[in-house]
Amino acid sequence: MNDDPILSTAAGAPAPGLEGVPRSDMALLETAVPKLVDAALRGPVVLTRHGREAFVLMPLDMWRKVWGAERRPPVVPGRPMD
Repeated sequence: MNDDPILSTAAGAPAPGLEGVPRSDMALLETAVPKLVDAALRGPVVLTRHGREAFVLMPLDMWRKVWGAERRPPVVPGRPMD
């Protein structure tokens, strides 16, 4: 296996809160790390770097639930949230 970077693709219709985040082809990840992808399909997986928690890998439908449940400040200052 070579050490080429995984190239990102166009965003298309990103999930809320993930606008502007680079995309990568899942087929490349499934080839490189099938056990990690399988585990993430069952639920969130915390990834560590140098012994510290760094990332959470989770299914997109779960991310949408988390993002939708969180209250955020209004986009327009001074305008109340719905």
